[in-house]
Amino acid sequence: MQPATPISPVFFEAPTRAATMAQQPTEVNTLDQLQTPQQVELLDKIDELRNQGLGHHGISLPQLIVCGDQSSGKSSLLEGLTRLRFPTKEGLCTTFATEVVLRKEANVEISCTITPGKSRSQAERRELAKFKHVFSSREDFSFPSVLEQAKEQMAHGTKANRGPFFEDVLRVKYSGPELPSLTIVDLPGIIETQLEGGSGAERVVDLVTSYMRDEKSIILAVVPANYDPEIQKVFKYLKEFDPKGSRTLGIITKPDIPERGGDNEKELMRLAKNEKYPLQHRWHAVRNRSFVTREQTDAERDATERKFFSEGIWSQFPPEDVGISSLRVKLSRVLLEHIGKELPSLVCAVQSAITSTEHSLKALGDARETSRQQRAYLTGHAEKFQMLTHDALRGIYSNPFFALSSPDERSATRLRTEIQNMNIAFAHVMYRKGHTWEIANEQSSRPFMSSILAASSHATQEYDAWLQEPVSISRSDFLEKHVGEYVRQSRPSGLPSLVNPWVIGEVFRRQSEGWREIAQLHLQRVFQAMKDYIEEALGSLIDPRTCSMLMLKQIQSELNTRWRSVEAKLEELLVPYTEQDPITYDPGFVREIEETRAARYQLSATQSGSADPVSSRGQQRASMASRGSTRQLLTESLDGFTNSEILDLMQTYYKHAITVFINNIAVLAIENCLIKSLAGIFSPSLIADLSDEKLHAIAAESDEVREERESLREKLSTLTSGKDILNEHIAMRPTTRPAKKVSSKGPRTSRDPRPRTPVSQRDGDDDVETVHLAQVQDLTTKLDNLVVTPHPSDGLKPTRPRVDSVTGTPTPKASGRKRSPYGWPHRYDVPRPTVEDDTDNDD
Repeated sequence: MQPATPISPVFFEAPTRAATMAQQPTEVNTLDQLQTPQQVELLDKIDELRNQGLGHHGISLPQLIVCGDQSSGKSSLLEGLTRLRFPTKEGLCTTFATEVVLRKEANVEISCTITPGKSRSQAERRELAKFKHVFSSREDFSFPSVLEQAKEQMAHGTKANRGPFFEDVLRVKYSGPELPSLTIVDLPGIIETQLEGGSGAERVVDLVTSYMRDEKSIILAVVPANYDPEIQKVFKYLKEFDPKGSRTLGIITKPDIPERGGDNEKELMRLAKNEKYPLQHRWHAVRNRSFVTREQTDAERDATERKFFSEGIWSQFPPEDVGISSLRVKLSRVLLEHIGKELPSLVCAVQSAITSTEHSLKALGDARETSRQQRAYLTGHAEKFQMLTHDALRGIYSNPFFALSSPDERSATRLRTEIQNMNIAFAHVMYRKGHTWEIANEQSSRPFMSSILAASSHATQEYDAWLQEPVSISRSDFLEKHVGEYVRQSRPSGLPSLVNPWVIGEVFRRQSEGWREIAQLHLQRVFQAMKDYIEEALGSLIDPRTCSMLMLKQIQSELNTRWRSVEAKLEELLVPYTEQDPITYDPGFVREIEETRAARYQLSATQSGSADPVSSRGQQRASMASRGSTRQLLTESLDGFTNSEILDLMQTYYKHAITVFINNIAVLAIENCLIKSLAGIFSPSLIADLSDEKLHAIAAESDEVREERESLREKLSTLTSGKDILNEHIAMRPTTRPAKKVSSKGPRTSRDPRPRTPVSQRDGDDDVETVHLAQVQDLTTKLDNLVVTPHPSDGLKPTRPRVDSVTGTPTPKASGRKRSPYGWPHRYDVPRPTVEDDTDNDD
C-alpha cells in the first residue's frame, strides 16, 4: 500500500474572503476557458474589418466604447484593464478616439497605427498610413508621447477650421502572454466648456455621441463614486441613446472617496446594486491608482484593490461585480454575447460590402502592367467602340448605351439624330435669316419650306437665337439705294439697257453675306456633337484616366485634322458665291425668271389701268397683257428697267443657290469631312500600330488606380474571410448550446451516488463555509479509499468511484444555485465549446 499523501491543514480551516479569492483559478485561466481559439479568431476578424474602415461604408461592428465625463477616471480604468499607462493629467487630454486591441500571444509587442476618418482624401489617407510605431516591451512604450505624435500626424495637411479634434482613430494593438482578447474604444472625456474658447466641447460631444448612438456599441459608462447626476453629462446621453439601458454596463470608479457609513456611501450602494439607475449589464466597481499611488506596480495596484473590496460594506458584494480582474472577464463575456447576437445582421452587411467591392473591382478592369495587357485592353474596347459608332451613325439605338430616361431628353449618344436635327435647324435658319434684306411687296425670295423644316425644335430655337432678323425694305427703296447705285457706277458698253453681270454678282454677295457665319456656327455645333459622342462612348467603355489620355494622345489630333478639313471645305463651298460670277445651268432657272418678269409686267399693267378684260382664252389674255405691259415699259426710264432685271435675276439665282449651298454643307462638309469613317478614329488596327511608349502613356494605369485595386483586393479578401468566419460561428452556435445543457445536468452527478452540497458561484460568506465542508467530505472519502482499496494485483475494482480530494468534483452550476440576499441575477453565461470541465471557474 502506498503511503498517504500529506494533507495541507488549509482544507480544515474556515477560509476568509481574501483566502477564497486567492484559491480561485487565475484570471488568465478563466479567460482561456471563456475565449476559445475560434472566438479569439472571430474577435481578430472583426477588428480587422474595423481597421479596413468598414464603418465608412455604413457597416457598424460590435464594439465596447468607454464614455464618461472629464476626470471621471476613464484613463485609470483603461490603465487597469490594459496594463498600459494612459495619460491621467488633468485637463483636455485626447482629441480623438483610441482603439486598444489586447491579444494573447507568446511575444510582447505594441504597435500603433492610425485609421483614417471617412472624410479623409486619398492623399491624406496615404499620409496617415505612414504613421506606425512598434515597441517590444511596455517599458519602451510611452502612451503620452504616442498620443502627441498621432495628434501632430492627424493635424498635418488638415483644414484650419477643423481644430484639434479629429474623426481619425489611433489604434494601439498590445500582444502579450498574459492578456485577455479584448478590444475597447476610448473616447475623449465629455466637457461642458473649453477654457480657451472655441467649439471644442461641441466637437467632443459630436464625436462621443456618434459612437453612442450606434446600436452595435456596448457603452461602458464611467461614473466616479462622488458623482452628481446634475453634473455628469454621461447620464444625459445614456437616456437619449440607450433609454432602456439594454446595451450599457456601468462602471463605478473612485469608490474610496465617499465617507464610510455616510449618506453618499448609501447612495453609492443603491447605484452599485442596480437600484438607482438600472442597467441590463448592471454596475461594476473598480479602485484604480490615485495621484498619490500613481507609481504603484500593477501587482501592488491589484493587491490594494483586493484589500479594499474585502473590507467593509464592499465585502458583501459578489467578486464578479468588483475589481479589475473580474471586470476583464465580464467585458470579454459581454462582448462575445453581443457579437453572437449581432452576427446575422453583420453577415448581411458584410455581404453587401462584398458585392459593392466586387463591383468596384470589376469597374477597374484587369490589371495592365505589360504592353501586351495594355494593347489587349485597348483593342477589345476599340472593337466595342466601332460597333457603337456604326449603330450611332445609322440611327440604330438598340444598345443600352443609347437609352433615354425620358422621351424629350436630348442625348449626345444618338449622334445621327443630333446631326439630322441640327441640319434641319441649319436649313431653317438659312431660309429665314440667311439673306441680308427682306424685300417687301414682292414674292418671297425664300423657297417653299416643308412642315419638317419649319417645325420648331430645340436646335431650331438655338439657331434662331444666334442671328438677327433680316432688314425689311420695300422693293422700290431697294432698287433705288442698293441696285441703282451699282448700275450707275457700272454701265457697260453697248446699248443703255444692257445688264452688267458684275452688278448681279455684287448685289447677290451683299444679300448672302450671312451664309459664312451661319455655316461656321452650324459646323462648330456638329463638330462639338461629334466630340461629345466620342467622349461619351469612350467614357462608357474605359476608365477615366485612359479615356483622357487616349483623347489627348491620339483622338484629339485626328479631330483637329477633321476640323481643319471641314474649315477648308467651307471656304471651298463659299468661293462660287463670294468670288465668282453667278453661274447656273438649271433649266428651271430660265422658266422661273420668265415667270417673274411676266408677273412684274402684269403688275405694272394693272397699276397703269391699261390691262384688257380677262379673256376666256389663255393665249389671248397673255398677248393682251404683253401689249399693255409694253406700253407701260415705254414710259419707264432705262435705269428702272435695268434695275428691275438685275433684282429679278439676283432673287431667282438666290433661291437656287441657297438650296445648293445647304445641301453641300450637309453632304460635302459634314458627311465627307467630319463623320466619314468616324469609327476608325479608335480601331484595332490603330492600336496595333501604336508604339510601346505611346501605348504605355495611354493605357498604363495610374498609381492611384493600382493602389485602389490593391486596396479593394485586400478589402475583398478581408470581407470574404470575415464572412466565412462569421458564418462558421453562426453554424457553431446551435451545437454549443446543447453541450452546455448536458454539462450542467449530469453524467458527473450520476457517477457520485452520495448527495452533494451544491456550491454556488455567487453566494456570499455563507457559501464559503459550504465549499469548505464539501472539500472536507471529499478528503474523508479519499482517505477511506486509501484504506479499503485492495492491491491492484487482486484484479478487483473499487465498489464506488474514486474522488479527487484536491480538486473535487465540480458541482453542476445550473442546479441548487443559492440566490444572493440582494436579489442579484446570475452572471452572464456564454456557450462554451467543451462539454466536460473538471475545474471550477468561479470568480
